[in-house]
Amino acid sequence: MLTKEDDINKKIQLTKKILDNVYEILELFKPLLSKMIKMPEAKDYKENGTFEKAILLFGKISDLCEEIEDSSFPSKTFLKSLGN
Repeated sequence: MLTKEDDINKKIQLTKKILDNVYEILELFKPLLSKMIKMPEAKDYKENGTFEKAILLFGKISDLCEEIEDSSFPSKTFLKSLGN
């Protein structure tokens, strides 16, 4: 039977694996994304704030990753985001 701390650690490890996979996917698509941004159609996404929103979301993910790495025990903010 898992203790609450074991359960939290398991969730942290799963979250880290997910984020590692997202990072790897983005690295694989980086050349394609670079070309897509240069396309004329990308202007609409620049103007309507889609790119800005994506940048903000990735910034939030990055902040959470740093929070996970920097603390031996997860903060209340991180635990709340996990639904605890």
